[in-house]
Amino acid sequence: MTRWKRMAPSHADPWRPWLTYPGSLTWRIVAHCRRFEVELVARRLRFPNDDEYRALGRPAHKLAYVREVVLRADGVPVVMAHSIVARADLRGVWRSVAGLGTRPLAEVLFTDTRVRREPFEYARVDPGHPLGERARQLLARRFGPLHARRSLFRLRGRPLMVTEVFLPELLRIHR
Repeated sequence: MTRWKRMAPSHADPWRPWLTYPGSLTWRIVAHCRRFEVELVARRLRFPNDDEYRALGRPAHKLAYVREVVLRADGVPVVMAHSIVARADLRGVWRSVAGLGTRPLAEVLFTDTRVRREPFEYARVDPGHPLGERARQLLARRFGPLHARRSLFRLRGRPLMVTEVFLPELLRIHR
C-alpha cells in the first residue's frame, strides 16, 4: 500500500529538487528543455482512487472528473500528471479545467491569485498502485517504484488534487 507523507525526501535524494519545487512543475520543465508538450491521455468521470477519497474528503460513491496528461521534454516523457476534481465543481469554480485540452493546468493554477496550494504529500508509487499501473499502461513499459507528489489546490474553498508521477527521464533534463 502506498503511503503519502508530508516529509520530503532527504537532501541526498536526487529527486528532492524536483519534488519540493514550490512553483509550477510545468514551467520548471519548460526552462530545462527546448520543446515542451502536454499530451492529453484521458479526460473522464470515474471514482477516485482509494487514497484520493480521504485526501479530497469526498464520499466514496461520487464520480469525479479526472484529467491525465504526460508532460514531454524534447519529446521524452518526464512526468505523468493526474488531476481530479468533484464533478459539481467542474460546472462551478473549476469550470476552466474542463476546456484545457493540451494546455497546461498551470495556466489555471498559477495565474489566478485566488488559488491556494496546500502542502505537498510525497510517496513512492509502486507498480501495484493505480497511478503506477497507469504509467506502465500509458508508456508501455515497466517501472519500479516511482517518486510522486501531490497537493490540493483550493479555489473558494473547493479542492482540486494534482498528483505528479516523476518518470526516470526527468533527472536527465536538469542542466
